[in-house]
Amino acid sequence: MKAYILSVFFLLSSSPTLFSQVVNIEEQRITGTNDSTNWYGHLRGGVSLSKVQQSSLQLHGQIKVQYKADPHLVLLLLNVNLLRAGNQDFARQAFAHLRYNYKLSKTWTWEAFIQVQTSPIQLLDERNLVGTGARWRLLKSKDGRQRIYLGTALLWEQNRFNEPYGQSSWYRSSNYVSTTFRPNKRVVLIQTTYWQPVLSLIHNYRLSSEWLLKVDLSKKLAFTIDFDYNIDKNLPTGAPFETYSWRNGLSWQL
Repeated sequence: MKAYILSVFFLLSSSPTLFSQVVNIEEQRITGTNDSTNWYGHLRGGVSLSKVQQSSLQLHGQIKVQYKADPHLVLLLLNVNLLRAGNQDFARQAFAHLRYNYKLSKTWTWEAFIQVQTSPIQLLDERNLVGTGARWRLLKSKDGRQRIYLGTALLWEQNRFNEPYGQSSWYRSSNYVSTTFRPNKRVVLIQTTYWQPVLSLIHNYRLSSEWLLKVDLSKKLAFTIDFDYNIDKNLPTGAPFETYSWRNGLSWQL
């Protein structure tokens, strides 16, 4: 039994964003393309299987497809996480996100997005989001390697929880600050922090801070370290509302 618990703890401590409900789309976008490329693809994934007294399976997959032709940008993001030990799921989460950007000026961008999310381990059968807002580039260095962005949006959210918790619908304000630092050509450090309170109900909020360190090993292959911290105040009693995760992995860029 002790060996079983230790194997589950190891998987949890190294697993990717197991319980996060705030999806960091800003991080997905700004690690993207150069201006001469219209289509961009990104694939990240990992699988691990171990057995001490019982079998443990960890699966993570992410697919990103982006089209960019100024002033337009379209981004499609798909993600799935699974962590199972024995016959029990410790994480089972998936989401799909579609976003459209229209560049208004050198520093201002209008955004619209839709998202579908599921996380049964958090008693959440389905979460649907629709939103629109603005993104402002506060800082961009001359070489484009150092950047700071601020964003704000209004979104409508519908949650369908496991029985007997029912449904809830809210209008939220979504606000973020994102920074990108590239000390050299092979290393990039990205930080994004979101705060999403319900309008007129400020104690009902989501907070997310995500950090990504990427070190290029070759033109296509990179080593990555991710750290995520999340709070979600809109979950039923019994669901984990405060979570964090750390993961090491490899990224293959098409």
